[in-house]
Amino acid sequence: MTMFILLLSITCLIFLSIKVKLHPFFTLLSVSFIYGLLSRISFLEILTIIKDAMGSAITSLGLIVLIGTVTGGLLEISGATDVIAKRIIKVTGKKLSPIGLALTGLLVSIPVFCSSAFILLAPLAKKMSREANINYMVMIVSLSMGCLIPTTFIPPTPGPLAAIDVLSLEMGKVMLISLIFGLALIGVVYFCATWLGKKYPYPENNSLEEEKNEEKPKSFGFIAAISPIIVPVILIMLKTFLIESLSNYDWLQHLLEVAGTTEIALIIGLILALILCLKNNIDTTIWQFDGVFGKSLQAGAQILIIICAGSGFGAVLQATDLKMVLAKLLVGSSLGLLTPFLIGVIFRTAIGSITVSLLTATSIIAPIVPAMGYDNFTGGMLVFLACASGSFMIFHGNDDMFWAISTASKLDSKLAYKVLPLASIILSLTSFFIVFILSKVLL
Repeated sequence: MTMFILLLSITCLIFLSIKVKLHPFFTLLSVSFIYGLLSRISFLEILTIIKDAMGSAITSLGLIVLIGTVTGGLLEISGATDVIAKRIIKVTGKKLSPIGLALTGLLVSIPVFCSSAFILLAPLAKKMSREANINYMVMIVSLSMGCLIPTTFIPPTPGPLAAIDVLSLEMGKVMLISLIFGLALIGVVYFCATWLGKKYPYPENNSLEEEKNEEKPKSFGFIAAISPIIVPVILIMLKTFLIESLSNYDWLQHLLEVAGTTEIALIIGLILALILCLKNNIDTTIWQFDGVFGKSLQAGAQILIIICAGSGFGAVLQATDLKMVLAKLLVGSSLGLLTPFLIGVIFRTAIGSITVSLLTATSIIAPIVPAMGYDNFTGGMLVFLACASGSFMIFHGNDDMFWAISTASKLDSKLAYKVLPLASIILSLTSFFIVFILSKVLL
């Protein structure tokens, strides 16, 4: 019965999004109540669960999303995205520019939440689409999948971090191996994005064409242009990896503790982006209500409320016995690495959250890892990669990242449902195939 309710809820989610074209916020709220009520949770309890989840999402992501959106707007109006796009295209060539964008998304998403990373880099993706004369859909897929790879495979992002803790794996070794694994997937992202861009091209619109004629001379180079993106990344990573080694330098440790906090680091990036605008003599009304600040906050607020609604839906899903039902489907099977992969697939498809699906999948599989014959580091690493490969699919409307992508890139939900789930399936199956080959070579 639980699985039937889940399938019915997901069907309603897709129907309301594609056919009714209801705003994602109200779509997710509606489906949350449908699933909750059919699961015999009282109306008021569902409301409380949603409110608590939304509050938690705002607390953890509110500033990050809003600051990232404003920074992205400033980078676009200052011309920084134009400078970055031209440099990446110069290095990779126009044909391979989606690889450069995917790599940028991967690197930024290691310290920054993937939704925020996509929002921050979306203007760059648009600019690179024009510069390289490649359909915007190719860039959307490249950037979105690039941003999702660290969130799924590479610690210290929350999901992988929780998973390797459950499996008792050594952090340093996992980081190195998973980073290499993630970089190897970038090639798959490129071919996937190119194919999907041809099959489902982004509709041309006049606004993109108009912006081509708004070129202005830039008074800064590539290093200055990319500093609002890369400086926060460096600060956050320095805090992550160096904070404990600075115990003998209290003032430096305190400085890094503050500057490396995600929100503070992003504010520093915002200030750097604002300086770029001022260097190009951009009208100072940009920070007023009707300027870039105000317009970016409007867009960011819409993205944030959709993320909050997605968190609410995920919380309602987790409030039922769904985990137990899904666990019983596969635990005890003798499918080898296919077992953690399928557990990851089922939880990601059902619940949406990569972090939850990774944590739950590894928690379920951990007790039987020795019986499966994977009780050394190599075996445990392969189990983790199998779980992560499964947790990459299927990417659809129960994940708040899905709505962040479609909203920030102004991608119609019907088209988003055709492209993004298919991209995640391709990446998921390919990554598991690599894991399977590695298991035959290493074990």
